[in-house]
Amino acid sequence: MSKNARTTRRNVLQGGGALVAATAGLMALGASQQAQASTDIPASAEKKCATCRYWGGVRRVSTDKQTVSADGKGWCNNPNSPAYQKQTNPTQGAPVWTRWDALG
Repeated sequence: MSKNARTTRRNVLQGGGALVAATAGLMALGASQQAQASTDIPASAEKKCATCRYWGGVRRVSTDKQTVSADGKGWCNNPNSPAYQKQTNPTQGAPVWTRWDALG
């Protein structure tokens, strides 16, 4: 194989490989968004992280206040919890749960 015929990473990037790299990056972004699909939990659920006042995840309450929709994981901010300062799933729970104020 001659030096000119050899394909290197630099050659690929210079010859349009940047498009391939950008496409791969967008695909990875899409995969991470799919991994964080929304989880719906009844607002009446007790001892579930997404309905706890100390849970630090992305969540929203439905307009009728019947459901909490949570995206991905969140941090436990309850110093009395065994999961304190750890990431938890919205459906995970602990015995020291406190109802989230936004739920009324």
